[in-house]
Amino acid sequence: MVKRFFWVAIATVFFLFQLSVGSANAVELTTETLTIPLDGMGKTATLSDQEFAKGQKIFVQNCTKCHLQGKTKTNNNVSLGLKDLSQAEPPRDNLLAIVDYLKNPTSYDGVDDYTELHPNVTRPDIYPELKNLTEDDVYDVAGYTLIAPKLDVRWGGTIYF
Repeated sequence: MVKRFFWVAIATVFFLFQLSVGSANAVELTTETLTIPLDGMGKTATLSDQEFAKGQKIFVQNCTKCHLQGKTKTNNNVSLGLKDLSQAEPPRDNLLAIVDYLKNPTSYDGVDDYTELHPNVTRPDIYPELKNLTEDDVYDVAGYTLIAPKLDVRWGGTIYF
């Protein structure tokens, strides 16, 4: 009975994954789409197609365990959507702020240090999957996080099971 349930669960996950990764998700990246806020002072940065693709790959490999489609598994009230990122303290709706978060994570209100709770590149002893990320890799995944909401209407939101 348990074995049968296991295989049904695997088949269901595979089927749902296929629905979300179909060819209809192909999107044309434009300069406008790839341009994101660099800082909180109005400056912008434009990622290349290659930087976006590398950031997406890193995000899928390392972040989707908790942030599938920009949702937050551990807190349904906070997503990686642009609105939620902008309301964090400090705001995390620009490239340099997300890079900072990936190095020095804090709680949504900015009060608590999450260095030991959230994967980050400064603690390879706790999060070895991130130990080989370069500064460029961190930049690319941060950029992907800001571009993804422009491409996928399902990005962010809440998780309900």
